[in-house]
Amino acid sequence: MSVSLPRAGRIAILGTSLVQQNHLGDATSLATSARGWMSWAEVLSHGRLSCPVHHDPGVVPGWEPSNREGVSRFFSGLNFGVSGQKAIEIERRVPRLLESDFDLIIVDAGTNDMMVETRQTIAETRAQIASALLEAGKTVILLPILARGIQKWPAGGAERAKAHWINRHSIDFAASHANCHIFDWNAAWVDTDSDFGEPHAGYSNDGTHFSVLGGFAVGSLLAGYLENIVPHAPDRVLSKDDRFDPVNNPLGNLTSKSSARPMTEKGAASHRLCGEIIHPGIGVWVEAICDVEVPAHDGVSGISLRLKDASDDGQEAIALAPFYADDGSLFPFPNTSWRGALRTPPLKLKPGAKAPELYLDVILRAGAMPIVIGIARIDVRPVPSPVRA
Repeated sequence: MSVSLPRAGRIAILGTSLVQQNHLGDATSLATSARGWMSWAEVLSHGRLSCPVHHDPGVVPGWEPSNREGVSRFFSGLNFGVSGQKAIEIERRVPRLLESDFDLIIVDAGTNDMMVETRQTIAETRAQIASALLEAGKTVILLPILARGIQKWPAGGAERAKAHWINRHSIDFAASHANCHIFDWNAAWVDTDSDFGEPHAGYSNDGTHFSVLGGFAVGSLLAGYLENIVPHAPDRVLSKDDRFDPVNNPLGNLTSKSSARPMTEKGAASHRLCGEIIHPGIGVWVEAICDVEVPAHDGVSGISLRLKDASDDGQEAIALAPFYADDGSLFPFPNTSWRGALRTPPLKLKPGAKAPELYLDVILRAGAMPIVIGIARIDVRPVPSPVRA
């Protein structure tokens, strides 16, 4: 099998809730999540990496979250994560996902098997999943079993030893198969000073899944890792004459105001960007992207780009939606400076004459100092339909 360079804009992710939770959907919205490691990799790559998804309320047997019959993930696309699934259930979904168009796929499997299956069974099933993808000509990146907190894997229990054995097996598998690689998300996740290999404090909301801090840490590492595997997609160059024209430039920018000055916010605020947006027509898919520069700040709970269809039953598409705890509080963003591009999922415009609206939503904890955020290269434009014919 020849080694090829995968497209940066067609990255698929397969696995459990650790994958599904990169995106959030319901009947009225679809968002990339601030707890998502792939979400942050997209942002911190300045939009050069992409795991595209689109709103879809359909229910697919075998793809229902946590095996709740009749429940939808509310999205389709290249996020193939389904919460609660064991490795054998993930393997059964491979033929369907291979109907999609992608070159590179990041694979998580086995974390939900750790307390019920042998290490040999888990490793074998992971290898079978990877082999099927490799035989289909895909570049495969295996994720090790992600370490958990002691509230989920008891101190001194067998799970940690099993995980290390499985992860070593995966390293050996990748070394012997062309186009197969390992991305060790534990390198950013595990506190090496912990006697039990627990995640860093604040990186998880429950000892298993990601908080915003954990997603940022792993996403930062992943963005750098993929620099060595995928070529750069073309950079975004916003020419002032690249404007929407229904006849000659139907994919042109829908706003003439592509730049903005730094904005100062305090508390919680929604800042409308770029003023009036041209309505490209009912049923057209649109997406928005803008560059942001955020300073280190200890009070940030949310920075999101939100594209709103202003029609009566219009939906919203959100980039980096904040992550709420069960008690309604928000998990904090990292207290470090970062730069990147926020890109919304595509949004299909509903019937109505009102133009779509674009907002930057900023949430600071109570009593926090104001923050100055740089905003640049605002781009709102139609995109080809993501729905598979």
